[in-house]
Amino acid sequence: MKDQWRGFFFVVMAAFLWGLSGNVAKYLFNQQVDPLDVVQMRLFLSFVFLLFYLVVVHRSLILIRKEDVAYMIIFGTFGVTAVQSTYLLAISQTNVATAIFLQYLAPVLVLGYGLIRGQEKLTLPSGSALFFSVLGGFLMVKGNPGAGLAVNIPGLTAGLASAATFAFYTLYGKKGLASYSPWTLLLYGFGVGSVVFSFYRLPWLTLAHYSWREWLFFIYIALFASILPFGFYFKGLSYLSPIKTNLTSTLEPVIAGILAYLLLGEKLTPWQVLGCVFILAGVILIQLSGLRQVRSSLNDAIAKTRTG
Repeated sequence: MKDQWRGFFFVVMAAFLWGLSGNVAKYLFNQQVDPLDVVQMRLFLSFVFLLFYLVVVHRSLILIRKEDVAYMIIFGTFGVTAVQSTYLLAISQTNVATAIFLQYLAPVLVLGYGLIRGQEKLTLPSGSALFFSVLGGFLMVKGNPGAGLAVNIPGLTAGLASAATFAFYTLYGKKGLASYSPWTLLLYGFGVGSVVFSFYRLPWLTLAHYSWREWLFFIYIALFASILPFGFYFKGLSYLSPIKTNLTSTLEPVIAGILAYLLLGEKLTPWQVLGCVFILAGVILIQLSGLRQVRSSLNDAIAKTRTG
């Protein structure tokens, strides 16, 4: 039980830091900091700090095979960079809770992809998850019945793009995790993202646009919104099963919404709050459905062993 509680503590800390990070980014946007600059600084500084950490502690995790260079470029460009860019752009165009709950539609897209490919079966839990998540997303975007959209078109587009790119990040990242540590994938993801954004502007030129106060926020986002919460998450995963870890991490959007209300004064309509509940219900059902599938596979394997 001690290990269980340790695992929950680490995952909750990761969820808290990720939930807080969206509010820090929104604060910077309210101070007229360009969202693209925040994305660039998060990618660049996270790469620098993570590279330094791995050089000192786990140098072996830096090396990759030549044949995997193309994979890392695709993962870094269309996975890490695209997720960071669309998510922060969504926050800049909407509020924190709306942006993060729209991104939390990603597991539904992953499930939909599995159904189309025949890798998943439409069961009562998965069908309910799809229904709740779609309904929740609609209520988040609608805001109030009889009124127009509560989210502007740029914010809605960025939020849905964030969900789509996060789904790709999840699916494509699983392939890399078969051969490499999550830290290796993150290192090259951040590194490729830094190179991509160098075509926008060189990172030191971006830093030159801001004072030391903004630099501290950039450093905070790199350390406490990227590297440290990932470290907590992986540490929690070492104590908990993947299902329990993922379920616990669904606290992230709840924490983000509460902090946005307390720190930024952002409010959701009752219909949007209901939408948040439906999206979380959908994500949790997907996780529980995955647990049932794992148990079913284990039972089948045991039965085959006994009969064999």
